[in-house]
Amino acid sequence: MSENQMKDRIVEDLKKAKEAGRDAAKATAEAVGKTAHKLWKRAMDVTDEGISGLWKGAKDALGKKTEK
Repeated sequence: MSENQMKDRIVEDLKKAKEAGRDAAKATAEAVGKTAHKLWKRAMDVTDEGISGLWKGAKDALGKKTEK
């Protein structure tokens, strides 16, 4: 194999590696984005449930106080 063929082969291998790196980075970014969205949604659901529980407790407490 000549020196030019070796250089061309190395350049092609580096291009393939660069493309594979981009693909891996893109897949990682998508996975992180989906996970972050799921975690955010879960946090909002928990917050909503907590606020609803506090509101219900406050209404129950006020109702008991006025009944006495």
